Amino acid sequence: MNSRYILFIVFGFLFLIFIAACATIKPKKDKFDGFFGIVKPVNRDGEEIVYQERDKVIINCIPVKGEFTASDGPFTFNPEPDGNFVAKLHYGEYSVEIFLNGFYVESFYITIPKGELIDIGIVELKEITADEGEPVMGGDPDEIILHEGDVNIQPPSL
Repeated sequence: MNSRYILFIVFGFLFLIFIAACATIKPKKDKFDGFFGIVKPVNRDGEEIVYQERDKVIINCIPVKGEFTASDGPFTFNPEPDGNFVAKLHYGEYSVEIFLNGFYVESFYITIPKGELIDIGIVELKEITADEGEPVMGGDPDEIILHEGDVNIQPPSL
């Protein structure tokens, strides 16, 4: 046999082995650490407030424990308009605060293990109702306050 023919067979065989090896390698999945969930604004009775814009919610994640660098400060983001959110964070412990104007703040601690994405489920933000609370000393509970932001500061009398 000709040496060129043998060389062609050897390189062809090596090429087939290379192609077969590449075909068995699966692409890596994009794995990251973090958590995900859904924000749901509810009223005093626990019923969902449908008209409330969920993308106005502010989610603040503050690193507490873990291997953080000086550049790993608080991480703030907004959920999607349907309330779903995904936080891609380093593994460690975080203090999470969820804000929405007119609702009570929901805060909790979460520990994220390395290489895991944690489902925190549905986070319900309860609406603050204005009829809760006591009137000011000697005030009439039915009194209408026209300008809630006005403050009258007087110097102490001598």
